[in-house]
Amino acid sequence: MPGASGAAGAELRPGYRVGDYEVQRLLGRGGMGSVYQAVHPQIGKRVAIKVLHEELSSKADVVSRFFTEARSVNDINHPNIVDIVDFGDYNVDGATLKYIIMEYLEGESLSTRIRREGVTIRETLHIISQCASALAASHGKGVVHRDLKPENIYLLPRGQDRNYVKILDFGIAKLTGDGVGGAAMSSKTRTGMVIGTPAYMSPEQCEGRGLIDHRSDIYALGVVMYELLTGRVPFPGDGFGEVLVAH
Repeated sequence: MPGASGAAGAELRPGYRVGDYEVQRLLGRGGMGSVYQAVHPQIGKRVAIKVLHEELSSKADVVSRFFTEARSVNDINHPNIVDIVDFGDYNVDGATLKYIIMEYLEGESLSTRIRREGVTIRETLHIISQCASALAASHGKGVVHRDLKPENIYLLPRGQDRNYVKILDFGIAKLTGDGVGGAAMSSKTRTGMVIGTPAYMSPEQCEGRGLIDHRSDIYALGVVMYELLTGRVPFPGDGFGEVLVAH
């Protein structure tokens, strides 16, 4: 499972019990939270636990978006999207942390593969077709990912296939009014906010438009495919603003 460095605050530690699972180790930290490996003591099943940072766990809009990920992913129920099995609250060090429990993935991100060895044209077609299938199912349920990029595309070995795809991090996903959740769920991200990763963002995301639909995911997937085939993103740049303007 992926992870990144960042600040901690209240956090889980090895031996803590979250639901039926015992925390084993920290996998990584990111801007939204931390990810831990945990195991079911009786049956040995491993899972990953994503925990919101302490300062974010007290913000109602962030928590709502965080749990929207769990609900939306379960509604989609697609084999190429990481499975989420539980979510809830956990009290530690006087703080109430919000968590999601998901399947544990043994593999590597597409970004890691690109840096290490790249992919062939045949592998690119296989990876992109799986992503397209997952996004089609997501869009069919009215869920837009909004941050598709190689870091959120995980490659697992499955039998003879070393490029079985799992799409991660629906944490900034938006439920559109036409799909699951209805109009009441259509404003999970505020109008005017620029959310996503610049190199893979659609023009409407770069402009901070409020109405972001499935076409932004298709645009991002096109950027990923371009990068896999050419070795570079279509609009590289040194600064955030430079890339936004290029898109």
